[in-house]
Amino acid sequence: MKKLYVLSITTFLTIPCLFAQQNNATKDSISTKSNKIDTTTNASTSAKPVEKNIPKSNYPSVPDTAFDDAGVSVSPSSMHLSIKPGQTEVKEIKVKNFTKKTHKFQVGFSDFEMGTNGKPISVKNRDSSQYGLSKWINVAPSYFELKPGQETKVKLTISIPNEPEGFKAHWTIVTIDMVPDRPPLDVQPSDKTIAFGIIPSFGFGVYVYQNPPNVLVNKLAIKQFALVEKDGKKQIKFEVKNVGDGISYCKSYVELTNLNTGQQQRLKVKNFTILPQFNREFYYDIDELKLKPGKYQAMGVIDFGSDEEILATEMEIEIK
Repeated sequence: MKKLYVLSITTFLTIPCLFAQQNNATKDSISTKSNKIDTTTNASTSAKPVEKNIPKSNYPSVPDTAFDDAGVSVSPSSMHLSIKPGQTEVKEIKVKNFTKKTHKFQVGFSDFEMGTNGKPISVKNRDSSQYGLSKWINVAPSYFELKPGQETKVKLTISIPNEPEGFKAHWTIVTIDMVPDRPPLDVQPSDKTIAFGIIPSFGFGVYVYQNPPNVLVNKLAIKQFALVEKDGKKQIKFEVKNVGDGISYCKSYVELTNLNTGQQQRLKVKNFTILPQFNREFYYDIDELKLKPGKYQAMGVIDFGSDEEILATEMEIEIK
């Protein structure tokens, strides 16, 4: 008996919703010290984070940009909403085909939770998603075709109910997947033939975040700031939890100060989104810095977009 199988491979493209923001935070000192850490040992040592709210200067934001791949552009890459419960808003996603071929697209949703590394974890059961925004969104059209050079607008009608659930933050991913044509398989006639066909396709994901005006978006807590061994390297682990009820758009960084010379080094700034009641973990590699022997003050900073303050903690380490 002849068996035929068609395998469709879709490349799914998503761009996380991040606010790339800049600020010139003042370097106020923090007097409380944590336990000393000797980087010559394998054991990691940590102290309970000492949080400090530090005044900061103006906080300009850089808006998200559209993304363009495979000759098809989709914009915006993300949406940040603040719809009052009981109200409805209509948003648009523009899709344009720059290729010389006609493409068909299917629009859907993917509710998700977020892992500590920031990657989305899809929630299969739409009704069981506590924070799924898709249940309040109607999309039109849900299926469309674009000829070469043609553009369409996908309308999202978002209706937030005036009930307790509507006063919480919600989110989802709007998926725009190419629907590939399935060409016939060229199979030699045989009762013992198993044929496979591979059809490449692509898809896009637009993150949609809804923060009703009542939620707290800057209520964060530092759970851990410690030197750890990871992947054979000594790294600073920085763990943060969103203890508020709103979605926060933040950035984190670590500053090292040589206590003998006063020389300062700032490790790479990490922009991130953190969902309410979820944790995020960041690792900063200090081996690659090739630090000189001596004592260092390590300061971890979380900038959550407040015009008045940032959150910080510190510890002292010793390089031998």
